[in-house]
Amino acid sequence: MTAPPSDGTVQSLGDSVDSTAAARAATTPAPVVIPDGTRFRPWRILRTAPPTVWAITLLFTAVLAGWSVMMPQYHAPDEPNHVDAVMRLVEGKGWPHPGHVIVTRGGVGAIIAAPYGSEKRPRDLSAGPFTAAQATPRDERPSWEELERTPAPRGGIQQIVQHPPLYYWVNAVILKAIPGDADDLRWDEIIGILRLVSVVMVAPLPLLAWAGAHRLSDGSRVAGTCAALVPLAIPELSHIGSSVNNDNLLILTAGLATVGIVYVLRGDTSLRTAAWTGGFLGLALMTKSLAIVLVPMAALAYVLAWSRARRDARALRGAAPAADTAAAPPPGTGAGGGAAGGGGGRADLRPFRLADAGPAGPSATAQRPPWRQILLGGALMIALGGWWWIVNVVRWGAFQPETPGFPLGQYLGDDWGAYTELLINGTILRWWGSFGWFEVNLTTIPVRTGTALVIFFFALALIRARNWRIRVDLLLLLWVTWGLFGLMTLQSAKNFDKHFHVSGISGRYLYAGLVALAIGIGLGAAATGRYLSRVMPLLFLAGAVTLQVWAISMVFPHFWQPKGGDLGDAWDDMAAWAPWSEGTLVFIAVAVCALAVATLAGCLWVLVIGERDTRPSRSGR
Repeated sequence: MTAPPSDGTVQSLGDSVDSTAAARAATTPAPVVIPDGTRFRPWRILRTAPPTVWAITLLFTAVLAGWSVMMPQYHAPDEPNHVDAVMRLVEGKGWPHPGHVIVTRGGVGAIIAAPYGSEKRPRDLSAGPFTAAQATPRDERPSWEELERTPAPRGGIQQIVQHPPLYYWVNAVILKAIPGDADDLRWDEIIGILRLVSVVMVAPLPLLAWAGAHRLSDGSRVAGTCAALVPLAIPELSHIGSSVNNDNLLILTAGLATVGIVYVLRGDTSLRTAAWTGGFLGLALMTKSLAIVLVPMAALAYVLAWSRARRDARALRGAAPAADTAAAPPPGTGAGGGAAGGGGGRADLRPFRLADAGPAGPSATAQRPPWRQILLGGALMIALGGWWWIVNVVRWGAFQPETPGFPLGQYLGDDWGAYTELLINGTILRWWGSFGWFEVNLTTIPVRTGTALVIFFFALALIRARNWRIRVDLLLLLWVTWGLFGLMTLQSAKNFDKHFHVSGISGRYLYAGLVALAIGIGLGAAATGRYLSRVMPLLFLAGAVTLQVWAISMVFPHFWQPKGGDLGDAWDDMAAWAPWSEGTLVFIAVAVCALAVATLAGCLWVLVIGERDTRPSRSGR
């Protein structure tokens, strides 16, 4: 085996007075020794991320902020109902059982006031474009409270209460923290603020993807940088991440839990990490039912870490006789290992390297069944969110109760072939870019090219992984995406079988597995070869910029460019409807350009300095 690098993570067992005693000591159980940098510390991610990753994260944040203004209010999946659900909590109307509540009068009024429908049919979705002449001046737009007092048609069914209220509670608390009464804010300000809250939730994704890839690859710059660039390359994520949608909190909590699980797979079975991981799982479960796919993944990660520690310990014990033979002084030599009367040539007593096992091998603690970690993490998971689903099963007899009166969706007839085609192609398209209420869609070329590249890089990571443990880890990470797809398929297929209508198919339902997928893609980019891999961050950035520009060039004129007008007219229309001043919009645009240049410089720096970061990490201190 290759000798461990002298980076502070593995120490030599040399300099012992008695060589044989030192070799035998290497097989003796020792206190847990976790190498520096392998403990999971969520806040340490902020301290140890390199400048390039920070530039990517800030660029991603600025892009999200731009999308939050570019998309007309309420032109995002279920956004009117999500906003109304938040305002229910702001106004103290509670969280009733599905089927017992409709959209509030204020919610209906906001739909009528927003650029959602047309002047003649304000409650029916309109494709636009929406012009400045149609926009009410900002200082004349009604507050939410005024909309509540204004007569309005009866609202439709409020299906959002089928979900746990964590996302809506967080948003309500933020609105209430603003000086004055939250419902005194203009309707467009409320939507704008809630969209920015979603931006803050999704913004850490590049940092989380970098942290997971950096840990699983043992410090690969290319893997971490390319993983961080993956979220930027998905225009639909920019759209969903900048709209009012509970998927955004699920994306954040699932990403945090995924990074914790990566650390568990790499040997961090401490109780503290179990507490962090269980806490993140609980918060994810208190956000949306899809988080359930993370639970078996976390449990299996602990089983894998335990079995690997036992296997490593057996291997180290099996190597003990060979170590004894190698350490015994030959005839005519002294105890120091040199020739008689001399002091030269000590024997190298370092054991063969085990993955993050420390110089004395896995500790006795790591070799015990992980029941304490699973119990602690499970208790926190149930306390913070799992209880919601237990109550559902006990009280209502269903994991997630159905919403009476919920729209059935698109009618396909008894045609399972058409359903299967929509399931597969629709999911892929809506993962990459189907904007608004599926009003504007990316074309075939970027969708198919992007999908092929995702499959290629993840497969390359599996094929060229340095050992089978990494391959198993990657397959476990891939489970999140497949598990989410399976849940979505199960629910939509049940509805289709019953009503011949198809609904509940969307690529955004898979975004809880995005950090896991980005980690594998990053490792695949690093596996392209010693020299080619250095160019990968530049290629990933070029691809991300291309996809974003492609999507914006389709979305922006579709919603804002008037017939016979130009892009300048489109900008004026967007600025007229925006909740913020035109100066704010200019600032966001300038920030995107400046941060794109900074990200380009960071990717060039990776090209120049090389692939692997061998500096001792401080994340475990």
